[in-house]
Amino acid sequence: MLTTTLTTTTGASPAPCGDWRVNLDVHHGRVPARPGTQPSQLLAALLAEDVPAALIDLDRSTGATTSSTLLETAVRRHPGRLWVGGRLTPRDPTVPRLLQAGAAGVLLGSTGLFPDGRLDPHAWPNFTTLARDGQLMLSVDMHEGRIITDGFTRPTQLLLSDALNALLDATGGLQPVLITDARAATQRTPPPWQTLDNIASRHPHAPLWYAGGLSNWSDLHRLWHAGWGAVVGRAYLSAPLGLSGPDGRTHCTPPGEKHT
Repeated sequence: MLTTTLTTTTGASPAPCGDWRVNLDVHHGRVPARPGTQPSQLLAALLAEDVPAALIDLDRSTGATTSSTLLETAVRRHPGRLWVGGRLTPRDPTVPRLLQAGAAGVLLGSTGLFPDGRLDPHAWPNFTTLARDGQLMLSVDMHEGRIITDGFTRPTQLLLSDALNALLDATGGLQPVLITDARAATQRTPPPWQTLDNIASRHPHAPLWYAGGLSNWSDLHRLWHAGWGAVVGRAYLSAPLGLSGPDGRTHCTPPGEKHT
């Protein structure tokens, strides 16, 4: 039986939260961030503690499979509570099927949004009819200010600023956009705070989220203060479950996701 330590120290009030989510990556039926733990068991433990979660099928992300069985099984088991992702493209029929099966939302990746590193908004569907407001998260992976695709392996010449402007225009700002810094995510370096502050100042009302290099609650609070949502993964899932903070707390009470 999996035991978790997700709640605050006895007697301490839960730390306040902004928008956040934990990405649970699954590769070949295992959780790379937590070897030896069954994905279904870990997911159930997170949801039992009201931790907002997304299940990411890395086998789909890498092209090792096109099956959506893992994702469809999970959303049917946890209807309305789980986001899902894994090389899901804007015109993939799997997207509406997952939403109909009970997914809280679907992540559309950089590879599908910018095939061959090209920006072609005319190739995108009408996002307002594809899903209800807040049910899609458009994922933009970046490296040094440019888009990177295919699981951080294919650099492009497409500027992040151009890609972000096009996505916000195409969605009318009604679907959240997730920006992941590839260097911070893979090398576990701090987030590019100045870049994030600049983006937030240019798009003060956009539903922006960030992932990469977030390691503690202080990082998340800094993002929330600037108006961002936060996505964490390995830092949260590594034993013991949770993030650390200056007060020793490992968890906070989700307020409900404003953009979902």
